[in-house]
Amino acid sequence: MPFRELVADAEFFWERASEASETRVETLEYRHATASVLFSFIAVESFINDMMADFASLPKGTFTILEQGFLQERGLQFSSSGKNAGTFELTNKPEYRRLEDKVLFLLGRVAGVTSVDKGSVLWQRFDKLQDLRNALTHPRKEKPVVISAKDAAEALEVAKAIIKHVADKVWQKPAHF
Repeated sequence: MPFRELVADAEFFWERASEASETRVETLEYRHATASVLFSFIAVESFINDMMADFASLPKGTFTILEQGFLQERGLQFSSSGKNAGTFELTNKPEYRRLEDKVLFLLGRVAGVTSVDKGSVLWQRFDKLQDLRNALTHPRKEKPVVISAKDAAEALEVAKAIIKHVADKVWQKPAHF
């Protein structure tokens, strides 16, 4: 699903959460806010994964074999026999990367950003979004998660900001929603 549709879904659920908040229907606010937060995060993942796939499809030699493995989330192995002896090859074994690492790769290797300030407001907000998403997808009985329309609004704002930032740095043009 394209990232723009995911952002639109996040907006839809945020609006429902806001309406539920105004009428003080907490159960609906929680449900819609949760959906909005998850769709916001998935929108960022979709955008970044699509961008990674676009770069992975560039002609051979554009990226090193290690970078190709990173872009395609595949493993590497050293070939010690056969026609490819003495070289590294991509395997079919998946090696999944963290979203944060993908963003850093795109900014550093592709966009040429020499230093990413992980102390910046945007990066700290992105970390908070990741923590919230992780709390929802990996729930702990002893640590219940309470999500509000305000949390959903923040998640949506951060998702859009990350997408815009990466698009601006990598493509030197804005992302439109």
